[in-house]
Amino acid sequence: MGQVLQFTRRQNIFFPETTQAMGSAFDTAIASLREDAASELFVRDLVAKRIIKMARRGEVDRERLCKSAISGFVKSRRPA
Repeated sequence: MGQVLQFTRRQNIFFPETTQAMGSAFDTAIASLREDAASELFVRDLVAKRIIKMARRGEVDRERLCKSAISGFVKSRRPA
């Protein structure tokens, strides 16, 4: 009798366009936060996790990824 192979569902594989959108959203999100918050590792980690969570749900729009990631944070940097 043949052997049955178990395949696990891969959850962290994204198309190149999606990873580009995720990276851009992360950079934009971090740049929009207060300087002291943006330098904190746990803040950067939380922003990244929020972006990954939205991308797993199928979101690929950079602006929506960014807005979702920074919702609830105080944004005080102004464009130069």
